[in-house]
Amino acid sequence: MTRDELLALEAKGKHVDLSTFFEVQKAVNHEVYLLNHELLTEWADNLEEDLIYWAPIRENILRRNRTPEITTARVSLFEEDKESIMMRLKRNDSGMCWTEDPPTRQVTAISNLQVFYTDKADEFEVHTVFTLYRSRFERDDSTLMGRRKDIWRKVGDDYRLAGRLILLQQSTLMTKNLNVFM
Repeated sequence: MTRDELLALEAKGKHVDLSTFFEVQKAVNHEVYLLNHELLTEWADNLEEDLIYWAPIRENILRRNRTPEITTARVSLFEEDKESIMMRLKRNDSGMCWTEDPPTRQVTAISNLQVFYTDKADEFEVHTVFTLYRSRFERDDSTLMGRRKDIWRKVGDDYRLAGRLILLQQSTLMTKNLNVFM
């Protein structure tokens, strides 16, 4: 999986059959459950080894300029793979991560699920919209909204996340840190 492949996901394929849709929906809902309940090790177990987990910064561009607001050449909020995510999780558990002590409370809601076939029999293009509310301490909270473009891969009877492009609606984040998964 590459960033260019994630950018190319345009929801133009054929919709999956109802049975596959519900299987993918179940996997997406389970993922959100794990994130909302801070079961991050279990969440990471469902990530593919070749994962790209990418949140590019969106540039505000006038319509008349006709240049893309997102490119692989611009800076990202984060670009991770499974190895870097595992390092983050170990750091969270080390007692040395002040941004997660006490831990962030988060609630993510997912909607507008669309699932499409790809040219690979075991991979599916999945589009969702999310709202993530997070809080720490008494007065530190923020709400993030955006869209996700994912590739989910069927491995045996399970679905595993192989790629995620996170498109936040904010071009400037007002939150103090971004140490959560979306």
